[in-house]
Amino acid sequence: MTVAIAVILIAVVVGLLIYMLKQKPVTSVQKLIQEGRYGEAVTAAGDDWIHRAEALKLLGRFEEAIEAYRKSEDLAAREGIALSLAHLERNLDEAQRLMEEQIALYPQIQEFQALGLAYILLRSGNREEALRIFDDNVELLETRFRDDYTDPDPLLAETLFMYAELAEAAGDRDGAQVLRKKAAAWAPGSVWARGERASRPQSPSVPLGDPLE
Repeated sequence: MTVAIAVILIAVVVGLLIYMLKQKPVTSVQKLIQEGRYGEAVTAAGDDWIHRAEALKLLGRFEEAIEAYRKSEDLAAREGIALSLAHLERNLDEAQRLMEEQIALYPQIQEFQALGLAYILLRSGNREEALRIFDDNVELLETRFRDDYTDPDPLLAETLFMYAELAEAAGDRDGAQVLRKKAAAWAPGSVWARGERASRPQSPSVPLGDPLE
């Protein structure tokens, strides 16, 4: 009798779990981003400022992304502002300051943040210091993308783009081309996928070099 009751209870619980899972929304902002539906993600984000900013950045709408980042209390917002400014090649002193603050406060993924700082310095014209920082971190970056970050993720396409820019500046043009193609594959339809020979992201209305083959 006790066993029968236990079986019935388990069946009821399993049934409820299946029902609840079916009632969950089919999409979320994060899922929309992962599916490459960036415009829909912007609309769906509402006051989820951090994901709204990430979706806007994937579309190359950096000015709007900065506004959204400034409204977010997420710890990653400071870094998002810094990189968006760097893509715009505007207020690069502020971008450098913000990224250095981010590294000091949250050093857990310092190799990615160091890459961001190197990218900002490269945009600022401080090529020597940019390449020094890049060289200090490139081995760990290679390991991360070889062993840890192997599944396509649109939110990592920006990192791949910056990695490519630094690799090319360091003289590795073939490696840079591979990285740009991976960025395009990981975030199709994004600003990072609009042309492997683009020197920097531009607004969606401006063509970027030759299309990927």
